[in-house]
Amino acid sequence: SLMRGMDMLETMPEIDTKRVVLAGSSRLGKAALIAGAYDERFPVVVLNQTGGGGVPLAKHFYGENIASEMAQFPHWYIKEYGKYANNEAELPFDQHMILSCIAPRALLVQGFDDPWFDAKGEFMAMTAAQTVWEMLGMGGLGSQKMPADYSTSAIGEHIGYVRRDLDHGIAPIDWEWMLDFAEKQWER
Repeated sequence: SLMRGMDMLETMPEIDTKRVVLAGSSRLGKAALIAGAYDERFPVVVLNQTGGGGVPLAKHFYGENIASEMAQFPHWYIKEYGKYANNEAELPFDQHMILSCIAPRALLVQGFDDPWFDAKGEFMAMTAAQTVWEMLGMGGLGSQKMPADYSTSAIGEHIGYVRRDLDHGIAPIDWEWMLDFAEKQWER
């Protein structure tokens, strides 16, 4: 039988499943996005530097795109996705819809300044997705303006976006932002 990550955690009495953060970086950030969208038991979802096929809008068509994703990582995606390579405008959905599936739970997206990972496309997706949190009376992003590196101005109560420079991967500052965001959720 299929066992998902939270299924295992629920069998461990030492784990408080109301205080779990689902997080992933890069390819595992894409996996965390899908797990967070499908499994409502994760109270906090943090996506770090997901790149194309993750948080950035596919229709923004900047940096990593469907053609490059299918060429370099065809094993990450279903073949049907490839029919939208260089044809992103025909996608019947975009990433903000998947992000919206996480509502009303808490979502923090952490980007960085590598054009391949499309920080602007990430922020555009978050701006579009925040309407679901707002509709549920949970507020939106802290700021509607693309934040500067290291600015936490776009981190709202339940949905946030932050970015930095440095290298690809989870840096110490990412851990700080993640844990601060999660702690605020648990204080409510």
